[in-house]
Amino acid sequence: EKVAEKTDLARIITKAKVFKLVTEGGAVVGCVYEKGGQNFQEFGPVIFATCGFGADFTSNSLLAQYRPDLMHLPTTNGEHCTGDGIKMGEAIGAKTIDLEWVQVHPTGLVKPDDADAKIKFLAAEAL
Repeated sequence: EKVAEKTDLARIITKAKVFKLVTEGGAVVGCVYEKGGQNFQEFGPVIFATCGFGADFTSNSLLAQYRPDLMHLPTTNGEHCTGDGIKMGEAIGAKTIDLEWVQVHPTGLVKPDDADAKIKFLAAEAL
C-alpha cells in the first residue's frame, strides 16, 4: 500500500474481477479485468490478492478436486470464494501447493428460514 500511495510504481485496484491473464513468452505481463461494468487492461507485474475456494460446490471445483470429503458440508466463506484466481493461474501453468488444507469452521449460524443453505454466516463474527 505504501508504494502505491507514495509512487506510481504500483496501483491497487479494488472491487474488480480479473478474468484474463496476459502472457508473453510464458510470463505474465498483465491482466484484463472488469470493474463497474467496463473492461480494463493493466500491464506490468501482477499480484493477485484472491480468496479461497470453499464456496464452489460444483463438480469441477477445487474443493471437489482436493477435498471431495468436504463437499457435503456448508461453508462460512462468502459466495465469491470460488477459486477463480487459483484456477486462472493453474490454466497458464502456475503451480500450487497445500490446496488440500481446507479449514472447516464449526460455528456457522443457521437461519431458521433457510436451514439447508450451503453458505452460512460465521458465528464468531456475529458474537
